[in-house]
Amino acid sequence: MKRSAWWLLMVSAVPVLAIAHGGIDAAKRSVEASMLVTGEIAVNPDGSVYGYSLDHRDKLPPDVVNLIGETLTDWKFTPVKVDGKPELAKAFMSLRVVAYQDKPTHFVAAVEGAEFGNDAALYMDSCPPDECLTYATKQPPAYPLDLARDGVSGTVYVELKVNRQGRVADLAVRQVDLRMLGDETELARWRASLAQATVAAARKWTFHIPLKGKAAQQSQWFVTAPVNYVMAVAQTAGYGSWDAYVPGPIYPMPWSQSDVRQNATGGSGDAVPDSGTPFIADARFQLLTPLAKSGAAKPPVGNPGPG
Repeated sequence: MKRSAWWLLMVSAVPVLAIAHGGIDAAKRSVEASMLVTGEIAVNPDGSVYGYSLDHRDKLPPDVVNLIGETLTDWKFTPVKVDGKPELAKAFMSLRVVAYQDKPTHFVAAVEGAEFGNDAALYMDSCPPDECLTYATKQPPAYPLDLARDGVSGTVYVELKVNRQGRVADLAVRQVDLRMLGDETELARWRASLAQATVAAARKWTFHIPLKGKAAQQSQWFVTAPVNYVMAVAQTAGYGSWDAYVPGPIYPMPWSQSDVRQNATGGSGDAVPDSGTPFIADARFQLLTPLAKSGAAKPPVGNPGPG
């Protein structure tokens, strides 16, 4: 775990602007390296974790696998009830593992984001026809020309309220992460530009609503969707690889939280996987254990740099 390896990761994954730009040091200090890990989780009737599985475990660094195991062992959920009785319950799980440098030669990591999917079967490509919300049309947003010219890339996390006509009734951007360093003014302008492009496109997305099963009884659905802006020549981090970025602020949603799931993880949605499947959080899975945040003392997990 060498300091030089950490900065190699920053340079290779985040194009650095000229040092002459004032305020760029603050952006450097906020840079995180993270990876998204997916799988399934089962919760006992008493709210403790019965077990879990990780997708493509062989592609994950051993230290990350160990960290997840140690973290999930301590998790406690509100018991999931069926007809008023606590039961064993299972859901799709997506975790955001974040690594950062807390000292000049010391790296730490923690599970800082967690989302639990509404239907594990959907993410196993075995959802029965007409029982799950799926995309009907999803035209990608136009890459803002000035940002594309300057090589600015990032990820926008947008939340959508879908009505029974399969259209977007409301939407809001929760967070914008950037893979370019700049001063506060530049970062704010880039985030606003990517957010506006995302909102303009997402308003036109349409969905096939569930026609059968429990989900068909709902009056609306809340979907979280990550939208990636990446230059064609850029290499994106694959599953099990570290990705570096400048995390953006988390914005409040315009609708009441009582309207949606009361997920105690309460995060930014950055643990949602980027796939062709609409992500709907499972309101039954209420994590009572607080997730670790930056600054918490955690054991080192090895070098997040590329070797």
